[in-house]
Amino acid sequence: MTSAAGIVVIRNINNHPEFLGLIALKKDRKRVGGIYDIPKGQVESGEDLLVAAKRECFEESGLSPKIISEPYSNGKITVWLGIVDEEDEVIIERNPDTGLLEHEGYDWVIPETMRRNCLSYLSDHIRWAEKRSWEYFKL
Repeated sequence: MTSAAGIVVIRNINNHPEFLGLIALKKDRKRVGGIYDIPKGQVESGEDLLVAAKRECFEESGLSPKIISEPYSNGKITVWLGIVDEEDEVIIERNPDTGLLEHEGYDWVIPETMRRNCLSYLSDHIRWAEKRSWEYFKL
C-alpha cells in the first residue's frame, strides 16, 4: 500500500521541460545517495492520494501545479507529473508541524540532471516523469 504521495514538478522553457529539484538535507543525501528530492510526504489517515500529493507539494515548495498525468506508483510512493508557469515562485519554508527545514534549497534542472542526481529511491519515478514530460511537450 502506498504510504507517500508527491508531484514531480516541471516548467516549460522553450518547449523543453525543467524539473524542480529540491535539494535534500545533507543527512538524507549521505544516507540514500543523490542530491535532488521532489515534493512528497506521508498520506494522512483517510486522505486521498492526489490531495496528499498536492498538499505536500504546496507545503514543501509553495507551488500548486496543474496535474498533467495519471499517477505512477512503485507501491510505496505514488507521484503525478505537474506543470507550473515559468514565473511561479518556489518558496522553501520550515515544516509547520516540526519547525524544521526539509530541504536546503532548490534548482531548476534539465531532466537528465534530475535523473542522474535524484535521491536513489526516486530514480524509477524520475525516469517515468522524464518520459511523460517529453510526451507532454511533443503534443
